Amino acid sequence: MSGSRVDADVEVRIDTRVRLMGALLAVTGYPTSIQKSRPHGVHVFARNTRRMLGDMSADPTVVQLQSLLDDGISLETLFALSMHLHPTTFELVRPLPGWVPSNLAANIRDFNKRTKLSLWFEKERAAWEKAEEESRNVFNAARFQSLLAQFFDNVPAKLVFVPNLLYPSDREVTVLFNGELICIAPPPLAWGDNPPWAYDDPAMLSYSLFNALGGYGKLLLDRELEANPGVIEEAAEQALPVNEQFRAAYPTWKEQFRELFAYALTALYLEDYVSDREYRAFVLIEQRMRGMNILPGTVNVMRRYMKERGHKYATIADWIRVFPIQLRLAKRFVNL
Repeated sequence: MSGSRVDADVEVRIDTRVRLMGALLAVTGYPTSIQKSRPHGVHVFARNTRRMLGDMSADPTVVQLQSLLDDGISLETLFALSMHLHPTTFELVRPLPGWVPSNLAANIRDFNKRTKLSLWFEKERAAWEKAEEESRNVFNAARFQSLLAQFFDNVPAKLVFVPNLLYPSDREVTVLFNGELICIAPPPLAWGDNPPWAYDDPAMLSYSLFNALGGYGKLLLDRELEANPGVIEEAAEQALPVNEQFRAAYPTWKEQFRELFAYALTALYLEDYVSDREYRAFVLIEQRMRGMNILPGTVNVMRRYMKERGHKYATIADWIRVFPIQLRLAKRFVNL
């Protein structure tokens, strides 16, 4: 991002609890399962960590975590639970929800001791310092707050980005914890099984921004939907005008809307805060790669909401109800 330096909206930091949870995921069945659904290259640190730890499928902590995954507990929930631990001792410092196994925190702490992971992370500190520096290069002038505030009330004052060289290796995880909106994200994926790009590679700038801004936007959107039950069901009475490629990737109306919102939010940011060139390149790639031919129309509809919020629409829920109609009209206009 060019121009004079400004104070960033996003704090970049390494979180030891995130690293520990990522290492635990590395020795569950999770890495194998995601490669089946989405083959991709992982960071060399993730590969080396799995090799260093070896087969730990019978370890009591791994068995417990695998059971939670099998029960459908989300990655967002697991990483949020890890933040209840002290960042150095991994002792429990905040009470866990009642449904969590009472010995989970102690088991995670003991896993860290048994595997001597702290020594491993110290030995490989350079990789994490590099990821942190790359991330700072991406977010050192990020101005997300002003854009998010045009869609949501009560945006958390603190936005945090945590680079993650372990797992999940194919997507971000965003959590709201202790008043902070925290995005945990891997480096941008490369083609095929090639290792991922650097966070700050110029060719991948848009996708590092997307991981964070899209993650923040989807979590805030989910909060609005939870506060307004029935909105999705009402809006979903009208199908969204997406093509079959996009529909196959995101089968439900809610999934389609969340993804369109996140990608269009990023496109808006690129156009308004980065450059027209980055905006156009991002839109073109998404149209070709993911079949998002509707992305320009979505951007137009979201700009219209930004202008009419507080006047025609009291809340974002009011706008979601008419989103399908507006998107169809925008698609027709863009395609003229």
